[in-house]
Amino acid sequence: MQLKLSAVVCSVLMVSALQAEDYISVQYMSYDEDSGRTTIDAPSIELSKDFGPDYTLNIKYVHDAVSGASPTYYDAASGASATIPHGTLYRADIHYGAIAYEDDRTSVGAALTTRFESRDELTVGYSYSDEDDYTSKELSAEYLHYLDSSKNSAVSLGASYQHNTAEIYCFMGTSVCDGVSGASSKSVEKDIDVINVELGYTQVIDKTSLVKASVFAIHEEGFLTNPYMRVVRDYATSPRITEEKKPDTRNAVGITLEYTKSLSDVLSAIASYRYYHDDWDITSHTLGIKLNYEMTEDWTLGMGFRAYTQSAAEFFSAKRDYFTTEEYASSDRRVSDFDALSYTVTLDYALSEKSSINASVGYYNQPDYFDASYFNVGFKYKF
Repeated sequence: MQLKLSAVVCSVLMVSALQAEDYISVQYMSYDEDSGRTTIDAPSIELSKDFGPDYTLNIKYVHDAVSGASPTYYDAASGASATIPHGTLYRADIHYGAIAYEDDRTSVGAALTTRFESRDELTVGYSYSDEDDYTSKELSAEYLHYLDSSKNSAVSLGASYQHNTAEIYCFMGTSVCDGVSGASSKSVEKDIDVINVELGYTQVIDKTSLVKASVFAIHEEGFLTNPYMRVVRDYATSPRITEEKKPDTRNAVGITLEYTKSLSDVLSAIASYRYYHDDWDITSHTLGIKLNYEMTEDWTLGMGFRAYTQSAAEFFSAKRDYFTTEEYASSDRRVSDFDALSYTVTLDYALSEKSSINASVGYYNQPDYFDASYFNVGFKYKF
């Protein structure tokens, strides 16, 4: 199953007095949606190593084991199946429900940061991930330029290019194959290319606060349709289930704002806002707040809250009787209008000057759709 659980964003580097450090971090994350819809187990390991004052190498490996059930339309007379039924159906047999799936994803990534005599930084990276029916390769680069010798102001320019390949199995009856028999066990490959560009500015206001702002643009091109998602067409006359169809391009722009404030010697806060708009007519707003409280020299408590809202794509509808001859049609809830809230609590404990353990729990709520809970535990060692 093609995973859409992560997004690639070129971030603005924070200007701070923190020095790079050598460390190894081992983490384990578990994610579970209600009713067994999606369950993810994801162990990971990350290594960061300085080579003198001018170079830092970061390497990360993640393995996801995913299982659950994806909601879509199916023919109840034939049973819940990913195969598209052919011909006209009885209305009573058209159901919306979950189709079981399992998948594994392996992801590796590396980034090298180079610091020049001016102390400007260039970071170049490469990542690769592979699933049963989806592979992704990405190249990225970001240049950070300090505007003054005190490093209180900086601008950054980042860009990434991602090439993805989706494998579409023809036995599912999708029209990207033969679209007739639905019996072939062969598959075809479809490409998806994604380009991200982001320009950012960071300014230290005083010794307790700083602001970050950026503008970004995203271009996607290729097979943007989800081969596992179905729509119902001609429900009122000759009902049939077909694959969804989304446009082959998607262009988006947006802004991000972030304000960091040290409220006391032991308490700090980060407030953020993100605006996004694309030519599928989706507009989203994201508000976030994070608090970090140093309870003792060894214990640090973190709390986070995020509110998200988006409008629906112009070709989305969950109604069975909507689609007839429309070229683009989707019942994918990820392009519907919805609101979501998420909450996170983290706890870090310093075992020594070189080692620490961490744990976090979170809750995600998308009203009328689903709830999810997740937790993460890990160990970090500085060397």
